[in-house]
Amino acid sequence: MPISGEKMTFRTILREGRAFLSQSLCPEDADPAFEAFLLLQKVFGLTRERYLAEADSDAPRALLPEYEALLRRRAAGEPVQYLLGEWEFMGLPFTVGPGVLIPRPETELLAEDALAFLKDRPRPRILELCGGSGCLAVSLGVFCPEASVVTVELSREALPYLKENVRRNAVQNVEVLAGDALSPSGRLLEERFDLILSNPPYIAEEELPTLQKEVRREPRMALCGGPDGLLFYRAFCRLYPPLLVPGGRLAFEIGETQGAAVSALLKEAGLSHITVQNDLAGLPRVVAGQKTNLL
Repeated sequence: MPISGEKMTFRTILREGRAFLSQSLCPEDADPAFEAFLLLQKVFGLTRERYLAEADSDAPRALLPEYEALLRRRAAGEPVQYLLGEWEFMGLPFTVGPGVLIPRPETELLAEDALAFLKDRPRPRILELCGGSGCLAVSLGVFCPEASVVTVELSREALPYLKENVRRNAVQNVEVLAGDALSPSGRLLEERFDLILSNPPYIAEEELPTLQKEVRREPRMALCGGPDGLLFYRAFCRLYPPLLVPGGRLAFEIGETQGAAVSALLKEAGLSHITVQNDLAGLPRVVAGQKTNLL
C-alpha cells in the first residue's frame, strides 16, 4: 500500500484499508468496508465497541505491516475467512483455513430444517455426509443435545478442521469418521438413522472456472459434483435410504438450479413427502424426502 501519515488513528487506517480493497474487489462479490474492518479487528485485537470508543486514538504502528500484508492477500483473492482463521455458523465459531469449505449462511437453512424435523424425536441418531468444517454436525450436536451425531469426511486436509471444531465447541455427542461417503462400509452399514443429511459438492465441472476467484481458493474436492453436479446426489439416493429408520429423513443442500433433479432422485429412491425450500433470495436450497414405514 503502504499506509502512511503523521497521525495513524484506527479510523485513518480503516479508511485507507477500505479504499485499498475497494480498488481490488468486485463490489458485487465482496464488501470492502466490512472486510477491511474485520482484518483491522484481527490485527489490532479490537472489538466493535472498542473501535467506536477509540477510533481516533493512535494505533500501534508496529502492527501496520501485518495489516497491510493481510489487505494485500485479500486483494489477491484469498478468502477473508481464511485470513481471519475462523467464521461463524448458527451463532457458533468455526476454525477454517485452506483445505476446508467455508461455512455459508445458505447452509443454515439445512441446519434449521434438520432441527425442526428432530424436535419431536427423542434421542435421534444423525448421519452427516461430507462433514467438511463440521458446521452442520456441530450445530446439530449443540442445539439437539439428546442426539447422537456421526459425521463422515474423506479429505485429509478438512479432517483436522472438523475435529478441531468439535473440540472448540465442546460437543460430546458428535463422532468423526474418516471415510468415503460414496463407499460406506463397516459398522456404518449396520446402523440406522433418523436423519441423514449432506451439503455435498454440487458444482458442475465445467462451471468451476467461472466461479469467483475467492471460491476457487476453496478445495476443488468440496466443490466439484461431477459433469452435471449431481454425482453425489445420485450416489447418496442409492446408498443411504436403506440406513433410514421408518419415517426417517434424507436432506440435502442443493444448487439453485437442481431442485427438480434432486427431487426426482429422491422419488426414484422410494422416498415420499418430498419438499423443496427456498433460501432468503428465493432460490431452491434444501431438498428432503422421507422414508415410509413400508420401505
